[in-house]
Amino acid sequence: MPEPRVFIEPDAIRGAAIHLAGDAFEHVAVVLRRGVGDRFIAVDAHCGTEHTAQITEVGRGALQATVLQTAEAREQPTIHLCLYQGLPKGKRFPLIIQKCTELGVARIVPVLTERAVARVEPDEAGGKLTRWTKIAQEAARQSLRPIPPVVDAPLDLRAALADWRTAGGVGLLLDEALAGSDDGGLRAGLAGIPPEGRVSVFIGPEGGFSTEEAETARDAGLLAVGLGSRILRTETAAIAVCAIVMYEAGQLG
Repeated sequence: MPEPRVFIEPDAIRGAAIHLAGDAFEHVAVVLRRGVGDRFIAVDAHCGTEHTAQITEVGRGALQATVLQTAEAREQPTIHLCLYQGLPKGKRFPLIIQKCTELGVARIVPVLTERAVARVEPDEAGGKLTRWTKIAQEAARQSLRPIPPVVDAPLDLRAALADWRTAGGVGLLLDEALAGSDDGGLRAGLAGIPPEGRVSVFIGPEGGFSTEEAETARDAGLLAVGLGSRILRTETAAIAVCAIVMYEAGQLG
């Protein structure tokens, strides 16, 4: 059986010892029932360094382990892909986080839009962000990613556009109507992007962006692109676009 992987914060490492608590402890000691003498791999969630450790003590809510070996982080995607996703309802956003994490997306930003059915109340934001981050970490652990993607708190569209301009890089807007008037396809929009570049993709919720929102996004500098004649659900579009971007950047296949 392979050694389980867990993400840890740097302060969990104390010299040659690792202190495991919280979700990491639950995963190793409770879910997987690992005890004294068993091994696991602790991955630094910030730099991806991997520490093979052996459990020396298990207590209530925490365990201690000794570091046996340390290895450099696994290879990361060279392209930085950020998904600005119109917040969908139900289980769709967790699915998007999970699958886009597996594909190598570096950052996921939920966007509040006019047509979004889902809403995030102020008193719910912290709990939702914690849950979304946990989903990203679990998907990263399963897919052997060295560093999980950053999942941000929700932004409205104007704040998301300002955030993209600050980060820089190519910005793509998935909008079939504008893409049709501009004769823009995704492949053309990705032409010439270096494999070490930054790409941001904006995808609407159920029903897409409103006409005003799409025009505001294009006026802000985003390039409108489409995926052809078929209409995709928002979660399908997010996964498909991110997979295509990673493939075109040489990160898949």
